[in-house]
Amino acid sequence: MRWLAALMALSVVPFLPLLGRADSVGDAANLVGLGGALALWWQVVLGTRALTGRLTADRLAVVNLHRWLGGCGAFLVLLHPLLETIAARRDLAYLWLVDFTWVESGYTSLGRIALLLFLALWLTSTLLRALVRHRAWRLVHYVSYPLVGLVLLHAWGVGSYLIETPWLRAYWLLLAGLLALLVGWRLAVPLWTGRYRLVAAERLSPTVVQYTLAPLGRPRRPRRPAPGQFCYLRLNALGRAHPFSVTRVGDDATLSFAVKDAGPFTARLSALRPGAVLRLDGPYGTFTRQARDADRPAVLVAGGIGVTPFVELVRRHAGPHMSLHHVVSTREEAVFADELRHHLGPRYRTGPPQPGPRARYFVCGSPGFVATTTGRLRARGVAGGQLHTEEFDC
Repeated sequence: MRWLAALMALSVVPFLPLLGRADSVGDAANLVGLGGALALWWQVVLGTRALTGRLTADRLAVVNLHRWLGGCGAFLVLLHPLLETIAARRDLAYLWLVDFTWVESGYTSLGRIALLLFLALWLTSTLLRALVRHRAWRLVHYVSYPLVGLVLLHAWGVGSYLIETPWLRAYWLLLAGLLALLVGWRLAVPLWTGRYRLVAAERLSPTVVQYTLAPLGRPRRPRRPAPGQFCYLRLNALGRAHPFSVTRVGDDATLSFAVKDAGPFTARLSALRPGAVLRLDGPYGTFTRQARDADRPAVLVAGGIGVTPFVELVRRHAGPHMSLHHVVSTREEAVFADELRHHLGPRYRTGPPQPGPRARYFVCGSPGFVATTTGRLRARGVAGGQLHTEEFDC
């Protein structure tokens, strides 16, 4: 995470000399616009797991930083056109007027189109998130790439600081070039992800199947996920990737995933026969890393299939400091119950946890389960620093 923080701080340095030159509303609008563009640029970078996974192993910290930048970017992106409207002494219609009849108005219109795309992205990620299915949210999220491209073009054409400052213009070209390389890399990532063969499919319950995959050939560096990490599976190189927690890492480099039947992807996955080839990307995440430490009680809280990140963790690191609360509505949902009870004994329970002053809580399940569980723990005095969460979304 240090490397990532250092790069982000370094990216701000070229803008610092401009702070002493802002002595009007128009100048302030330019500075705010440049800041908003940089925040959006970093949001796209942080959203590219293939890149951030090489910079830091702490995926949760990257996701939280991505969300925080979304708030900062939203403030700056929305403030910029309002300041420009004030500086130009125009009414609010100036925010939406699209006009490509001449060069300057065309560059300005690119910014207005970017604003509309940003509003769609921001609304579906905040106010409307609970009403939008994950698939729809994901599709809307892809507009972030053309959005940032439009913002870079808009600033290039009408940003007074860029026009007047050659070295800043060169830096802007560098950001645009890096964005183009990033988009190309992201499109190419599925082509070099690991190829794995399905060797077994074992039904653990009426709704859950455990799939075991073996690498094709002899990989130079076999994937060895740590307990609690997850990988992205694709049925083919161009298919959509879905994240699943690793439930077993075999000595022969095989990986197992317990998958609940939910949606068209899992239906296609269940139709595969041994020998079928899948693509695998990862591992990612450090959700349960601190649960391995025996210095403080680790309370694992799982909602249904949310138990999967804890299975390998319990196998390797179960001790007196660790307990697991598996909240299920039916006995069929309690997959791995016998094995987990064998390792944990009476510390495997099916009810909600009782808060403790020093315990760390690791909560995994659906977004609703995670929100409800963490809300109850916070209401009973558990501090935010004691909570670690991971959500499953379909």
